Amino acid sequence: MKTPGEKEVKELHSAGGVVARKSRKPGRPEPTWEVVVMCSGYGTWVFPKGGVEPDEEPEEAARREIEEEVGLSGLSLLAPLGETEHEYQADGGRCRKRVDWFLFLAPAGAEPRANREENALEAAWFEARSALSLLTHQNQRNLLRRALKVLNKREQEG
Repeated sequence: MKTPGEKEVKELHSAGGVVARKSRKPGRPEPTWEVVVMCSGYGTWVFPKGGVEPDEEPEEAARREIEEEVGLSGLSLLAPLGETEHEYQADGGRCRKRVDWFLFLAPAGAEPRANREENALEAAWFEARSALSLLTHQNQRNLLRRALKVLNKREQEG
């Protein structure tokens, strides 16, 4: 129950994705996993995500948001990664956002390009280890660790 003067918490639903590819670096015998990370207009390094529209499935929303923000399409779904939740202040009130996350593989030759109209200032491939230290939010670092477990298991299974 709200106390007098307490504002209602606005509930929001978003979806996003960890987009991965295997890359062979010069001087390294083994290929490594890379992921797309973007710098948002808020100056945070994050995975692409955005609001789920009415009558849209979360996976569809994740694909749409990835294409809108970083220009990647033709993605192959590998696995759902679960959800994260966070709260923040906006427009004088509290917002609680639930984000459904998915792990995608990028098609060969795919290169991200940031779309400033969608609040993406930069977007690039980063080696997973570098991305872990680059990502601004702990919940997204945990998400990347989860994605790497899925990728490594998939690799071991052939």
